[in-house]
Amino acid sequence: MMSPFNEPQRLNVIEHETRALEEVIEVISSSLSPPILYHSGHQHVGFRFVNPNWRHFCLLKAVRAVSAINAIVVLYRSGYSQEIAVIIRTVVECTSHIEYVLAGVENDILGGDQDKYVKAFFADFRRNTVDDFRKHKVVQAVVHKTIGDKTDATLRSIEEGRDFANVSMAKLLSNVYLTYSNYVHCRYPEVMDMFGGSPSHFHLRGMRGTPKDQENLDQIESFTVSVSNSLRAIIISMQLVKSVESNDSLRKWFPAKSSLS
Repeated sequence: MMSPFNEPQRLNVIEHETRALEEVIEVISSSLSPPILYHSGHQHVGFRFVNPNWRHFCLLKAVRAVSAINAIVVLYRSGYSQEIAVIIRTVVECTSHIEYVLAGVENDILGGDQDKYVKAFFADFRRNTVDDFRKHKVVQAVVHKTIGDKTDATLRSIEEGRDFANVSMAKLLSNVYLTYSNYVHCRYPEVMDMFGGSPSHFHLRGMRGTPKDQENLDQIESFTVSVSNSLRAIIISMQLVKSVESNDSLRKWFPAKSSLS
């Protein structure tokens, strides 16, 4: 058993996990046609996929989530707890949207509102002027309900018909999302978390060496597991299990549970 706050060992486990996630990203990316360099005919040039679908959507959200975990570890070393929370909010959105979209996949085909959302997401591909921007917003409450209903049904079957902790998963997901959104919007109690010490002052260069260290590390571990689980779901939905299992360094990562859990 690790001690409650064995920082070097816990960071090593996190970094080992993120290296595996980076390899998984490569497996997913390699299964798709590479993007092309798109020129709008005006001033914008950038890489884009040809005929992107739900697979490309999940890849992009996963890329963003894994990069975010790596960034959080860097911020942790300097104690930037507020900034960690802001990025965790991005991780929460990325992973929840992956699960939301995958919930609409049946027989390798995406349908329903998820199909509309993914199509709107990829319709926003130009960046010449602000007039090019296209909204592809999905109501987060709908995301939480879709994931929550599916998870609740699974948990009820496992618990032989009993409601899991008598709390809907949609409510739990919403609480997590709103908690970290408070940091994005710099709400009063959250900003006041930066005040303290002796003499008391606002910590403007991180909060390293304070009780926030353990809290931050606990959060990083938890959300690394969330990202890992989302990538496992993508691997299953895209039928890439054999590709992962044929990779010596990933065989232990899948389908075994995360070493962080």
